[in-house]
Amino acid sequence: MASASAHKGTGETYLFSGYARLPQDVSHQPVYGRVGVVLEVDGQGVVVGCSSTLLMDLARDFLARLLVGRSVLAERELIEATVRQRYRGHSQSALISALRKLFEAVDQSPIALGGRPAASPSP
Repeated sequence: MASASAHKGTGETYLFSGYARLPQDVSHQPVYGRVGVVLEVDGQGVVVGCSSTLLMDLARDFLARLLVGRSVLAERELIEATVRQRYRGHSQSALISALRKLFEAVDQSPIALGGRPAASPSP
């Protein structure tokens, strides 16, 4: 899997992932069934690395270039709009769904909760 990383500092980062079902007409649907997006995010919510289960190197690298440097806290609508406008591959809708699931994970993390861990569900 390709990865793009612009983070060279020693600050704390977080890893988030999201997955979504691929459409039947996508070449890697028989291999994976789902598409995965994994982002490394710094403490301010900025994407510093991106990896995905997209089959082609160019598609993985292109997605990474679209996402690295964007904020998963403040630029969610822009991230989605950019993927919708510029990523014209057949996996587009699955990528957007995977990103939305990833954003849900961000919402339960210390970067979204001001450094506090998410509350554990009660039994």
